[in-house]
Amino acid sequence: MSRPPLLLYGIPIEDVTLDETVALIGDMVVSGRERSTTSQIATVNVDFLANAVDDPAIASILRDADLCLADGMPLVWAGTRLGMPVAERVAGADLVPRLFDESQTTGWHVHVFGSSPDVAERAEAIVVERYPDAVVSFDPGPIVDRDGGVEDEALDRLAAVGADIVCVALGNPKQEHFIRRHRDRIGAPVMIGVGGSLDMMVGERRRAPEWVQRVGLEWVVRAAQEPRRLGVRYARDIRTMGPWLFRQWRANRARRSRSDLRISTDDDGVQVGPGTSPASSSDWTAASERLARRDAVLTITAADRGADDDVDPGDGDLNDRAAARLVGLVRIARRSGASIVWSGSPGGLVDTFTELQIAPGAVGCDHEWQPEHTG
Repeated sequence: MSRPPLLLYGIPIEDVTLDETVALIGDMVVSGRERSTTSQIATVNVDFLANAVDDPAIASILRDADLCLADGMPLVWAGTRLGMPVAERVAGADLVPRLFDESQTTGWHVHVFGSSPDVAERAEAIVVERYPDAVVSFDPGPIVDRDGGVEDEALDRLAAVGADIVCVALGNPKQEHFIRRHRDRIGAPVMIGVGGSLDMMVGERRRAPEWVQRVGLEWVVRAAQEPRRLGVRYARDIRTMGPWLFRQWRANRARRSRSDLRISTDDDGVQVGPGTSPASSSDWTAASERLARRDAVLTITAADRGADDDVDPGDGDLNDRAAARLVGLVRIARRSGASIVWSGSPGGLVDTFTELQIAPGAVGCDHEWQPEHTG
């Protein structure tokens, strides 16, 4: 996978297919075991974004997540309109069965935490029948608070499972809070919020036909099944996200004249900074492949632009696509463990990050914006 993400409300949505997602999860399992780290994955839909707009804590969790997937056709459409396309929708309801299937050949231990006892029991029976060689376990778990709080005994039991991948089926935003709050204590290499994926697997909730999913109307089918609960939610989502996405589209167009991101690669690593012309797809591919090696260094030159003929002195603001490319390279570097170095003062980039709601950590810099800062 070597494509820049989509930026929505400062949240990087990865441009990946389902196959590429599974490959990335495999890499995270390996690196998590080697480095004793846990990667958080979120399956983001419009409801997630509406919650993020209303709640800064949710926005922070999603911006800091190691991988955000486009679980909703409206996100795919938004990417196309904003010039940051996403290859396809990657729904949690499709990802979870795929992980069960992959477990049969990889040996991954996939553990599902959450859902009701009845759904968990029925899902386990289905997995045993459909994926007989998979290493899968289930635990409905106790009651979890909205902010992810839970009794210590449940956390100890979950950590003792020793799973490679933990699928947390608590619904948004509870599952995202739970993973963010307890990921280090649980210690699994990968933790994924999967919402109601088990309900769909066992038939508790019906999925819309494929053609309905492709045209982005699956929410209508779901609302018809649970009008009281989902009707109110979807009405709020439309009321919140419709105007917000229109404003972002207008702002995106207004920022198109800003600086692009120049990218160069050598034996030591990758150098990026504001430029007058966009980097080519081959530049991006070479940079992402170089950063995938842990001995690489990503150097971000934010100021000191006057000496470079390819940069307009004093203009450090990036357009949206350039900002997405920068965030994408930083995320690749962090996943691989490559070093990140800032050269010079961030200058106009600070305004770009603030305007696009990009957290400093998402671009490898802290709040002090120190020159020659190493992330």
